[in-house]
Amino acid sequence: MTKSSVSAPQFFALLYLSMLGSMFMYISSPKITIATAEALLRPVVFAVVSILFALPIYFLCTKGGLKENLQAEKKSKVYKGVALFYGVVYFIDALMTVARFDLFASSELFPGTEMTYFLMGLVAVCVALTFCGIGALGRASTIFTLIVVAATAFASFTLSKEVDLLNFTPLFENGVGKFITDSLSFSIQASEIGAIVIFFPEIKGNVKKHYILWSVLSALSFSFILFFVIGTLGAFADTQLFPTYSAVTLAQFGLFERLDALETAIWILCVVTKLTLYISAIVKCIGFAFPRLSEKITAISVGAVITGFLIFISGNINNFNFISFTPLVMGIYLAPVIVLPSVLLIYNLIKRRKKNEKIS
Repeated sequence: MTKSSVSAPQFFALLYLSMLGSMFMYISSPKITIATAEALLRPVVFAVVSILFALPIYFLCTKGGLKENLQAEKKSKVYKGVALFYGVVYFIDALMTVARFDLFASSELFPGTEMTYFLMGLVAVCVALTFCGIGALGRASTIFTLIVVAATAFASFTLSKEVDLLNFTPLFENGVGKFITDSLSFSIQASEIGAIVIFFPEIKGNVKKHYILWSVLSALSFSFILFFVIGTLGAFADTQLFPTYSAVTLAQFGLFERLDALETAIWILCVVTKLTLYISAIVKCIGFAFPRLSEKITAISVGAVITGFLIFISGNINNFNFISFTPLVMGIYLAPVIVLPSVLLIYNLIKRRKKNEKIS
């Protein structure tokens, strides 16, 4: 296996870490309450939505002949336009990821501390990791996943004595309609799904089976984490900017009175994985549209532009509003998961029909 190929289990381990990064850095919203018992059921909706919304990707990869057309359509304006659109979407997603971590570090880890230089170093590390290729990143992710799961399970074990079942409100206390809207808002966090289209030719193995497995395991992990967040914090969770971190600060084990430092290191690992995936996807998309460009120079340039935006954002707390702007969050989910795969699928089917008509 080369650095440009990755097995299906390794690729979805990569996506799993990326999604855990989103869960660990989950930001409370006044519109969506987290301190309710039905919040434990939201991940079920996440799994269902993730599978249903991925149907355009599934049909594109199977019936739409994506792998063959990526080779045959290298000069196609449609393919190049879609590739550049993917690159823009994941650039915004990468910027949101760094900004979210910036807000987390400057508000929770080191309040009042200027984090710009640290984050510049973080971006530089992610850029360097893209040089290793998706194969190496996928293989490393399988090891990282074991570490993250073990550390999270250990922290949860230490939190078990802090759980108060009285913190769980009756199911659907605010109505089924509120549960559905909140669950849908919770479910549109996985824009990483669209990366399947970008890296599909490099993924070896049964993508469909491992995608369904990824959806189910992600949902179970989210419910597991939410159980301890709600059980330990109760209604207090809705007052915290980063409720998952607030819950972890309660964890202690013997002489280890604070385990949040351990969990923070694990979360940084997830953020690095997530950001590296996005930068790799951006480089791949730009490389498809402009094949003569050097991948390393492209990656360095992307990192430099992200850093430039970061310097502007980090200076003012009001500049962080975009990371929770609902229309933007919806857009960067729907575009790579549904809209762009549908465009390619329709384009491929039309071209195939015209080709068959000429033959007949």
